[in-house]
Amino acid sequence: MIGLVDDPAQLPADFVSPYPIIPVKEVLTIADLTSLSAKYTPTEFAAACKPLFIAEAFRRFPEEDKLLYADPSIQFLTSLSPIWEQLTIKNTILTPFITAKPMDTRWPDEKFFQNIGLYSSDFLGFCRSAETDRLLVWWDDRVRDRAQIDFCEGLCLDQLWLMHVPVFFTDVAVVRNPGWHVALWNLHERTLLQEGNQLRVSGPDGQDQPLQFINFKGLANPDEGFFTHQNRFQLRDRPEVAALLATYRQHISVYQSSTLVATNPSYGEQLEPVVLRGWRYAVSQSLQGITRFIDRVPIPVIN
Repeated sequence: MIGLVDDPAQLPADFVSPYPIIPVKEVLTIADLTSLSAKYTPTEFAAACKPLFIAEAFRRFPEEDKLLYADPSIQFLTSLSPIWEQLTIKNTILTPFITAKPMDTRWPDEKFFQNIGLYSSDFLGFCRSAETDRLLVWWDDRVRDRAQIDFCEGLCLDQLWLMHVPVFFTDVAVVRNPGWHVALWNLHERTLLQEGNQLRVSGPDGQDQPLQFINFKGLANPDEGFFTHQNRFQLRDRPEVAALLATYRQHISVYQSSTLVATNPSYGEQLEPVVLRGWRYAVSQSLQGITRFIDRVPIPVIN
């Protein structure tokens, strides 16, 4: 199932989906749709709708007891059996961004993940249960009004709220297997080696594991996601990752359309932040440094 956070009228006339499409207007009332769209950017709007789509998938497919959410930037590369097996004993699956302290001084460090969350919301697993229903109701309630990206207010999409899930809810699996959710943000701690026709992954929490799935966010488009200025990973240094990216691009090219690229989202009326590059980014960082310095300078009080 595809949860579409847009108006289906925006799709090309000849577009045929291999999966059922559920438009967001079928899971939100007109009043809620209008309110959320006015409040959020397109990215924030999509995040605020995620718990609703997951709950709606359980409702529309009552014969299914297990459900996976995957961002469009994710590609599965082997059988899903290990994931389904986890959901026979757990209600929820989370995958952490990183599983070990970075052993260098590059960015991002572990402090940054306190701003965006410890777990990625690009991949989630759920088992049908009363506990899962309770989680989805709680999560939906939080993101309706608090899915903005505002680090100063301690807010970051639907994702930051996931930090509470292992504490608030039972039977939550935090999967640290290095072959699960390989991505830009954790490639520094994982090695990929070709063995026959399969890639194997080693990392801080496991050796020689099959590459289950990879997330190309920030790899396919450097301006996408939270790591636009990361300086730890260089694609040119990892030919095995470059090869995976080339294959991924080839797969999605079948579904790409110039009409879609040129179309603005129907929902999410606030402007997305601009990703600064080059001298603009350098000037921005310098100004932020000056502001931090001024904030620390004691100003005498004159009576």
